[in-house]
Amino acid sequence: MNKSRILRLSLQLEGIVIFHKVRKDPVVASLIKLLKLLSSDNPDIREVYRDYHHFCSLATQVHWPDYLFQLLLQDENQLSEELITFGQDHLPLELLQLAQRDLSCWRELAKLTDVDIKALVIEHLKDQEGRMSEMELDLWQEAPLAPQSWPAWVKYSPFSLAQEGEKNQALAYLNTSLNKMLDILKQGTTEESLEALLSYYQSMGTGLFGQSIALKWQGNTKNLASVKPDPIRLGQLVNQEREQSIILENTEYFLKGYPANNIILYGNRGTGKSSLVKALLHKYCDQGLRLVELSKTDLYDYPLVLKHLLKQPLKFIIFIDDLSFEDTEADYKSLKTLLEGGLEAKPKNVLIYATSNRRHLVRETFSERQGDEVHRRDNMEEKLSLSDRFGITVTFPSPDQEGYLKIVEELALQEGLKIPREDLRQQALRWVMLHNARSGRTARQFIDFLVAKENVGYPR
Repeated sequence: MNKSRILRLSLQLEGIVIFHKVRKDPVVASLIKLLKLLSSDNPDIREVYRDYHHFCSLATQVHWPDYLFQLLLQDENQLSEELITFGQDHLPLELLQLAQRDLSCWRELAKLTDVDIKALVIEHLKDQEGRMSEMELDLWQEAPLAPQSWPAWVKYSPFSLAQEGEKNQALAYLNTSLNKMLDILKQGTTEESLEALLSYYQSMGTGLFGQSIALKWQGNTKNLASVKPDPIRLGQLVNQEREQSIILENTEYFLKGYPANNIILYGNRGTGKSSLVKALLHKYCDQGLRLVELSKTDLYDYPLVLKHLLKQPLKFIIFIDDLSFEDTEADYKSLKTLLEGGLEAKPKNVLIYATSNRRHLVRETFSERQGDEVHRRDNMEEKLSLSDRFGITVTFPSPDQEGYLKIVEELALQEGLKIPREDLRQQALRWVMLHNARSGRTARQFIDFLVAKENVGYPR
């Protein structure tokens, strides 16, 4: 590494065109500042020392240089926007050439090591021998201030979002996709890197979506945030064969580009409605499905959420949990319009799956049924029409005793619990009597209790 190479790289970074927003990242900006200082005439060694250690601290925290490549994957730029809008075959050649030029520069920056920088500092000190006092020269030639003693930023194992391994299939899929992409960016040619980047944008999305499987709308900031998906899988939801078949069929139509319906999942608490929606993510994430949670209190932000989703090449299920309204709330009227009644065309890459403990979503009182004939019918029809905006209603009944015990037995089998069948059933029934009503959730809680007890080693 010599000064001319540092100067050339520093100037190239000033000329980034497509991925120019990456330069503004604090970690990247810190390194660029250091390179600019090192490429200048007679840089102040104290300033170099301070800037080097500042970058080293940041780089160690963010897993450099993988962090730089992650920024490229997250970057939303003219290339990613035109790719999603017009397709790869219609990208201008000049745009691809600019992107390849930028990538070549970023890849060279990523290859820069602490050894390269420290070697340049040592050369700088040699040049300064005749200009420094003997005491100051000795100061920078002995540990701990000598460049050879400066720390290196810590190297890490391959990037990983999940620690659960195969237990969280969605995160495992995301990890695998990210690590493959990082390997190409680090080890492939610039041409291979650009081609892989374009494919990644098309299959995984751009910006935040490129590194997110599940997202949640933050009403206070009016933006989406990545969240860790629930690891629940369809196989863990026992005694739901009918309900799952309806929802899986509709979801597969949606993913294949055919007309599909919004769904309301209705049933008593603990019957697995929310868990089933969350489990769809693990089954279909590799087909481009993403889950976006929207709170009932943020329904007015639905158009804002759509603006983020419509420009992505993915399929989104907007998940609204525990959707219901009091008869005094007017929000349900807005939801009716948002679902289907507005002037704007229904988005093709977005569906709404909502859960509710009420079949008709809006509380209905006896006084409304007994009121004036004209207004009574109008009022009832308006409230019932909200449920009609969901094309499919799936009912989740509470299990009877035998159904509850069947769920318990299957979950115990999945967890590898070695308990005699009759003993297990008797304990499960006692659990219901002392805790909650019969439901899939109650069965799950009971099995979790047994697993914890077995691991701790207490007698049952």
